Amino acid sequence: MTPAPVVGMLSNRQQAYLDAMDIGVWNLRETVVPATGTSNKATQLKMGPGSGGVLLICAADDESASRLANDINRSLGRVPVWAWPIADEGAADLPRAVDDKLFTTVAIFGEQLASQFFEGEMPACMNSANLVLLPSMQDIQNQAEARRTLWVTFCRSGMLEAG
Repeated sequence: MTPAPVVGMLSNRQQAYLDAMDIGVWNLRETVVPATGTSNKATQLKMGPGSGGVLLICAADDESASRLANDINRSLGRVPVWAWPIADEGAADLPRAVDDKLFTTVAIFGEQLASQFFEGEMPACMNSANLVLLPSMQDIQNQAEARRTLWVTFCRSGMLEAG
């Protein structure tokens, strides 16, 4: 069974040639909205500097510039993109940020912060990115168990840079 043609990209003649050669054409899927935990469009993100496929969402901009954030960067072996919620016209919503920046992992610090983006349970993925729930920055700073949970989550999620 051959996939249907990409709408608007191939003419009938081109599709006939491909069908005759038994070459399937992939269809682009619509953006997938998670079945559990619908995205809350009201929460916008301000993104700071960084690079790579990891987006770390903290509660405020000062958390992303903290000593703890620097320690997290070093433990990951890279400088991820940090973001925080903000009410601003220039800010992006989470699904658009994932698509625009091609993030493969989005980690949110704390259940309370995650609830600003999702109603109900946080889904496992959004478009091309895996979603990961981390302990809150405050818990990580104050509780040894939260730091252990953070490290285990980093290891299991593949967020650590191989090296």
